[in-house]
Formats: sequence, structure tokens, C-alpha cells
Amino acid sequence: MILKGKTKIIFFIVAIATVIFMTVAGFLFWRGGDNRFQALRPETKTEQTFLQSPFNDKETYDDIFSGLPKLEVNPEIKAGIVSHHFLAKELIARFYNNIADQNIKTIFLVSPDHFNNFFKPGAIAYTSALSWKTPFGNIYADKNYIDSLTNNENVQISDSIIGLEHGIYIEIPFIKYFFSQAKLVPLVVKNVFKYDDFLALGKKINEISGDRAIMIVSSDFSHNATIEQANKNDKTSIGILNNLTSEKLDNITNDCLACLATLSGFLDKQQNNFNLIDNKNSFDFSGMDQNNVTSYVSGCWAKKDFVQILFLGDLMFDRTIRQAAQKNGNDFIFDKVAGWLAGNDLVVANLEGPLTMNNSTAIYSTPGEETNCIFTFDPSLAKTLFEKNIRLINLGNNHILNFGQRGLESTEKYLQEAGVEYFGVPSGNTQADSVVKEISGVKIGFVGFNQFVGSPVKNASTTLVEIARLKKQNDVVIVYVHWGTEYVVAPSDYIKNLAHSFIDAGADLVIGAHPHVIQTIEEYNGKRIYYSLGNFVFDQYFNQAVRQGLGVVADIDLKTKKINFKEIKFYLQTNGQTVLSK
Repeated sequence: MILKGKTKIIFFIVAIATVIFMTVAGFLFWRGGDNRFQALRPETKTEQTFLQSPFNDKETYDDIFSGLPKLEVNPEIKAGIVSHHFLAKELIARFYNNIADQNIKTIFLVSPDHFNNFFKPGAIAYTSALSWKTPFGNIYADKNYIDSLTNNENVQISDSIIGLEHGIYIEIPFIKYFFSQAKLVPLVVKNVFKYDDFLALGKKINEISGDRAIMIVSSDFSHNATIEQANKNDKTSIGILNNLTSEKLDNITNDCLACLATLSGFLDKQQNNFNLIDNKNSFDFSGMDQNNVTSYVSGCWAKKDFVQILFLGDLMFDRTIRQAAQKNGNDFIFDKVAGWLAGNDLVVANLEGPLTMNNSTAIYSTPGEETNCIFTFDPSLAKTLFEKNIRLINLGNNHILNFGQRGLESTEKYLQEAGVEYFGVPSGNTQADSVVKEISGVKIGFVGFNQFVGSPVKNASTTLVEIARLKKQNDVVIVYVHWGTEYVVAPSDYIKNLAHSFIDAGADLVIGAHPHVIQTIEEYNGKRIYYSLGNFVFDQYFNQAVRQGLGVVADIDLKTKKINFKEIKFYLQTNGQTVLSK
């Protein structure tokens, strides 16, 4: 690529500035406590030499810290994630103010390797036992933990790599100010995409650290992106942070997936919720270049205090959706929302047809033909649903029997083999219409109601009995219903009365599907009713109403069992993909 005019000048200036900065940072690294390099005997050098951030002027921080509110300490915080761009210093300060705890004894600070340093064979991380000089006093290394980690060759000592890494030195003054008693274990991890070693490192840290230790990941998220793209990426990434596991890391957009793998190992088998503190980007702070931003996500993981369940509307995988999956693979349909789905304890949706080996009769039909609404879905989708975290399915709808009882039995078989649970089976057996899930100690009963198979009156009666039965045995009862009139944006009085009767019988939440459009939301006797969530995967594009779907996030408090709600809107693209609405 040939650089011309201003571009060449800018490139030259940036290159010179980088050299100057590296020289100054290297010099600062070797400066002692009196701001001069001290000639030390080799055996005493480690004891007397200090590392130091280039941003070490106390006045730099006075204005940032003076306006911060005094917050109550949360002793349940186990880990956090924050930016290392000093441009976002106000965001960094808010993060540390939110997690500050003077009782913390050790902080494991994990950073990416921004300089692609050479790592010795077997090494996946570098650390340092040197102390740091800050405007608020010195931070000392926790040598006991460092010795324990470096006993294994995968963590090795490199004072220079630690001292020159801005993912480390940006955080140091903030850590000293907000954790005045804490010692430090800095870690710069190798930029690789095989996570097993980093998971093991995180687990090792968890094993050796006590209750008064936390891990902080220094990381930025989208890079060189438009604001719109960064916002989309961050929504996906934040969703995964809500339920962080190594299997979901590849759907996160940030500068250090190895850091997050280490964090995942550290949090392993612990029940934690992610609490978002800030989500901003470089344009928010600089006002410059909104088409080339870096985004920042800050938040912390604390002891889990709620169960998060996501409810979706109709899933239809025949006709043009089948063609899109055949051409691009099943994953293609979910590519734009996969990370967001992954960040929940459970995802529940309505499967609008059977899984069978039958040939599709709808795929080449035209609207109005009888076969256009006779659906069958490829059995491979059962595994896809499980992989996308859609692991509880409602089968009570007007299409599940499109291929008769054999089609229903085939559906149950493939779902069972894939590990996807289901309820709402139209068999007339009240036990088959419900399922109970226990998540983090909360027992949740799911009940199906189907207006379109059998007698609606009889179905309603058996549903009311089932709600009452489940209410006696569970903490929360949720009714997922298939009802109403297609393409109508408001429920009828009959549907509203039916919903009220479900609440009166003991339901804590009613979720509706079938109309293919989003319908009204109602609060009734302190309980929430979503009359229709519309479509989630469907090839209906004839107006904007059918192309929009609603996702409902229900957070169930572990102690009170009270449910808090968030709504997210989706949009159905004509290529078969579902995306988050702008």
C-alpha cells in the first residue's frame, strides 16, 4: 500500500512518537524511588527498584477522584474487567470506586501482551516481583503467590515486559488509591487462542488465593469499529460475560480472550452474576472519529443473586429459512445473536413445527398454497438449539402435529438426544404439559397452554389445575402459551381474561406466542403478562410488524424470588438471519 501526502506525514509522526514513548517508558521503568536510577548490588536490586507508570502525577487524578460518590462496599465481588486506555480514565475510576474494598489483600491483574513479546518455551504468562511507585504510596508484589505461580514453568519472571505493558501500568495508581492495603500479582498473558492452559492457570490462582483476593482483567473490546458496530459487538460480549464459560469465548470481541479464559478458570464452579458498570467508547471521551472507535466494557462478578432466563417467540426453520441453512449452515441463522443467547442461564422458545426426516413440502411452495404452512425441520437443528443455549422448548402450538403423532414422537426423540428439554406436548396428559427446572437453587415450573389442539376450554381447565399443582411445589411458575389472532397487535378480551385466570391460579409470569407480531404488555395483580413476543426465526417479511420480535429477560432474585424484566427487540433479515434491532 502506498502512503501519500498527509497520510505519510501522520504515519511518520506516529512512528516517532511511539519510539519516544517507549524510550521514556523504559527510562521510567528503571527510575528509583528518588526518580533516579540507583546502582544497586544484584542481590538487593529487586528489593529497592520500583516500577512506575508514566501517568504518575497526583494532580492528574485529583479531579477524577474528587467527584466520585461514596459507595457501600460489596464484599461478595470476586473479579472485574476494565479498560486500560487512559483516555477513559473517568470510566476506570468509576469501576474501581464500585469495587473498592480496603479488606482485599491481593489483586491478580491480568493483561494482554500488546507488544507480542517472545515467550520462552512452555511460558504462557509473565509476572514480576518488583514493587510499584504511585502518587498514593507504593504497591508491593505478593511474592508468596508469585513464587507459587512461577514454580510452574508456564509463568515466568520478566520485569521489563511487566513494566512496559500499559495494560498493567495504567491500572496501578487506581489500584493503590482504591485498594490501599492490597498487594499485587501482575500477569501479562500470551496472545493465543487455545484456552486450556489459561483455564488451568485461572483455576490454579483460585486454588492458592484466599477469600480476600480478587482478579481484575485489563481489557478493551471492539477496535477500529464504527460506533454502530461496536455497540452490536458489545451487546453480544456483555451477554456472554453474564454467563462466562470457555465454550463461549470466541463470540466475544475484545483484545484478550486468553485473559478471559484465565478469568473463567478463576471463577470456575462459582455462582456469580456479572454487574455492568459502564459501556462506552473512545468517541464518548474524545469526540473524534466516530467511525474508528475502541469500546470499553467495565463491570464486576459478584456472588450470584439472580437467575437469568431469556424468553423468545416463534422458531420456524422451513421454507426460505431451510434454504438459508442448507446454503450457509445452521449456525448462520443465529450468527448475529449467538453471543447474546449464550449469556443466559436458560433460553426458552416456541418450536413452530416438528423435527423429522420427511422432505419439506413447504420449501418450494407459494403463499396461499395448502403446503405452504405444513412445516418440518431438519433434525440437525436440535443440536444447533442446544449449542445456541436454547435448551427448553415449548411444543404446544398449531404446527407441531403437521406430520401427525409420528412427527411429534420424532421431535421428542431428536430433542432428547441433543439434550434439549421441552414441555407443552399436546397429549392430554397434564404431567406432559409441564417441566420443572432447578437453577442455582430456584425451582421453576414451566406450563404450556395451546389454544389450537383439542378443546380450548378443556385445555384451559387442565392448565389451571397444573399451575396450582406446580405452585405448591416450586418457587416460580411460568406459563408459555400459544393463543390469539395472527397479525393483530392487541389481545382480545377472551385472551386477556384467560391470562388473568392463569395469574389468579398462581402463575408468576405469562409469555405468549402465535400472533407473529409483538402485542401489548400488562401488569396484573403484580405479575407480568407478555401477550405475544412475535417472531424470532421466521421468513415473514411482508411488513415491519412481522419482522420485529421481542426477547424478554427475566431475572429471578435468589432470595425473594421477585422477577425483574428487560426487553430486547430483534429484527428478521431477508437472508434468514435474526439480528438485534438498532
